[in-house]
Amino acid sequence: MIENDGLYSIGAVERDTGIGRDTLRVWERRYGFPQPVRSDKGERKYSEKQLRQLQRIRRLLDQGMRPGKLLPLGQEGLDELEASLQSGQPMQLEQTVSELIEAIHSTDAELLESLLQEQYQQQGMQGFILKTVVPLLNTVGEFWACGKLQIFQEHFLSQQLIRFLNTEIARLQRHARKPRVLLATLPGEEHMLGLLMVAAMLSSHGVSTINIGAEVPMDQIGHAVAQFNVDIVGITFSGAYQYKNIRPHLIELRELIPDDIEIWAGGEGVRRLRKLPVGVTKFSTLEKLPL
Repeated sequence: MIENDGLYSIGAVERDTGIGRDTLRVWERRYGFPQPVRSDKGERKYSEKQLRQLQRIRRLLDQGMRPGKLLPLGQEGLDELEASLQSGQPMQLEQTVSELIEAIHSTDAELLESLLQEQYQQQGMQGFILKTVVPLLNTVGEFWACGKLQIFQEHFLSQQLIRFLNTEIARLQRHARKPRVLLATLPGEEHMLGLLMVAAMLSSHGVSTINIGAEVPMDQIGHAVAQFNVDIVGITFSGAYQYKNIRPHLIELRELIPDDIEIWAGGEGVRRLRKLPVGVTKFSTLEKLPL
């Protein structure tokens, strides 16, 4: 969330980059980046430019690079590094993704919905998610991180996709059957699209889903499990969720929910997770959803 003064708090940066606040402070002392300003109360505040650069650094860290190599680099250095990594592999957008990006650039809601509807009719829900939505969101993420898309344009796409998917999921759910899957994210995970795409994939297979949304307290998930008589609980973690907290939170959730209720943990955040609590199944990509 952007603050009233046009700057981001350390909590917002932690959430939107997945880089812990302790790490941000260490980098500030050791490498001189990021360089926050201080509020009247002495709190760290970060510019949008620094947030974007930290997003890029996070992406490169995920590719196996070390902070000591990345942090001393400025914007130009990161540009050169990313260009070298992509040499011989220029970004070639599929025509459909390119047309969707143009609709996002122009914030043309009617055109965007028309293009989405066209792909959905051709591909069906599963194909639409895997062949259109996932590549589109990956491209939008790359464009946002390097400044080719504005935040409001990314949010414009998110809202259009949420509305579109909710409408189509509701139609598919009319014919849904067991198992019944309860979907939610835990407090601190605001990203809804991953959850919605899981609901869409399950709906395409006729699985009954109950999506109770983002940032649901654990005790409320426990109550919902009993209220809706579900068979499975699905939780998603984006790459921005604090990795160190994922396993402890899954353990806590596992202890709260009856043993005969399976837990599915999905999203970029669980990709590196190895040791799972008993009764928890992970799927780091939608293709690996345990249908």
